[in-house]
Amino acid sequence: MKKIQPKTFIVMNQVLEKKVFSQRMIWRSCNNITDVSIGQVNKVFNELIKNNFVKELSKLEMRYGIKRYIDVDLSEEKRYPKYYLQDPIGLLKYISLFRSMNDLRVFESSVHAKKDQVIEELGKQGVIFSLGTAMEKTSSYYRSDEITFYSNAPDIIISNMRNAIHGDTKLVCFKMDFLDNIHDVCSDGFFRKDDDGVIYTGEVQTVIDMFCDGKSMYTKPLLERIWGVSI
Repeated sequence: MKKIQPKTFIVMNQVLEKKVFSQRMIWRSCNNITDVSIGQVNKVFNELIKNNFVKELSKLEMRYGIKRYIDVDLSEEKRYPKYYLQDPIGLLKYISLFRSMNDLRVFESSVHAKKDQVIEELGKQGVIFSLGTAMEKTSSYYRSDEITFYSNAPDIIISNMRNAIHGDTKLVCFKMDFLDNIHDVCSDGFFRKDDDGVIYTGEVQTVIDMFCDGKSMYTKPLLERIWGVSI
């Protein structure tokens, strides 16, 4: 399967995050995360426009905004052409064609401990909770039957679990495919910290991961809240 390159993925993430934007706005946002050139951003934009995921704003839309993105400020960088995310579900499905969470799976395990206790302990080890575990933080209805997370150091976690008693609490660890250091970014929508300092993927990244894991049907509340669309 063809893979999405890390910098391309970051641009696409920021397009989903910003919703209404100029190329320079996305370029600056991406450069808060990693080194991305304006040429790379332009190349991704051309692909997104060709597939009708992104569309340039008309003068009327520039003046009055877009109904479903009414909360987005269009005043920044008036001298640059503005674009908007026309088909968020299409873009999410496009990403999932070239990115599979199954390919990023590092290990699975099961331990004899309460779910909250495991999350607290793993949080101390610097993991980033993702997929269903992150969804639980945004939905009062969704409940996952496993603890899912990204880790920079899975070998350390495996070593720490060596003496753990096998049980019913399932863990699934994934490798990060678009950032070398997952602790470099706790802004721009990628990750967020709760009050206890435990880190989860942000809402947009959580939706992307769910699509890439074949679980898009569970993201309906977030799709409606973030982009005003239904699946």
